[in-house]
Amino acid sequence: LFQDASSADVRKAYRKLSLILHPDKNKDENAETQFRQLVAIYEVLKDEERRQRYDDILINGLPDWRQPVFYYRRVRKMSNAELALLLFIILTVGHYAVVWSIYLEKQLDELLSRKKREKKKKTGSRSTDEAKLAALDKNERVLEKPQWHDLLPCKLGIWFCLTVKALPQLFQDARQLYVEYKETKMKAKEDALAKAELETLQKEKKPKVKKPKSEFPLYTVLESSAYVPSYDHGASIEEIEEQMDDWLGGRNRTQKKKAPEWTEEDLSQLTRSMVKFPGGTPGRWEKIAHELGRSVADVS
Repeated sequence: LFQDASSADVRKAYRKLSLILHPDKNKDENAETQFRQLVAIYEVLKDEERRQRYDDILINGLPDWRQPVFYYRRVRKMSNAELALLLFIILTVGHYAVVWSIYLEKQLDELLSRKKREKKKKTGSRSTDEAKLAALDKNERVLEKPQWHDLLPCKLGIWFCLTVKALPQLFQDARQLYVEYKETKMKAKEDALAKAELETLQKEKKPKVKKPKSEFPLYTVLESSAYVPSYDHGASIEEIEEQMDDWLGGRNRTQKKKAPEWTEEDLSQLTRSMVKFPGGTPGRWEKIAHELGRSVADVS
């Protein structure tokens, strides 16, 4: 095929060669390899973009070390270990460059600050304190250049060694913490059991005492000056009834005279007593009268 062949020409040529180089018809030992190469070539030539890149390589050749494609192809051929080593080297160089950039930045800041201080001294201004100047000078003396032990591999090695060295102490601290946690847990459990036992003992020792029912004394009206009528046994029934009517009438009049008047406080106390001793309470009116200090007849 020529370089300016069309897609149709490429397709026709592929069909002819596939009939010849197919492993079923080609009895050569490398028939399968030849057929695979034919398929790969056809996959490149039938695509316009791939064909253009293929033509560019034919004209200009493979890329050299100054082109990114060169490194991309080299990296694709590297193994995982080689890639890890390359990445580690790149990180190490980058870390060292960052350390140096930090150091140079600090040096530049100190140089600028020193020039400012010298300028202020020349002008005669004393705005900065001597303590601040001494602190700045001390920082300048502490600042050191990056050394070989500041590299990333050395830092990782030092960190690994310190970690391995501190492992026994870490295990011991963890064990101590576990023992303390276990002791506190056991102590809390024992305290809970002791508290439960104490509560059960208190319940057993405490007898159930029945509260005595409050008994209210019945109010009895003391009538020391009660009048007991005396009558003649020979009198008739009509005379006796007249005497009883006269006695009862005089008694009611004396009670009306002696009974005190009801005030608002007495009425409110009567209401509270009626709520305190509701209906159905045995001896209700006697209890209410006792609360008020009055007679049952007066209360009712």
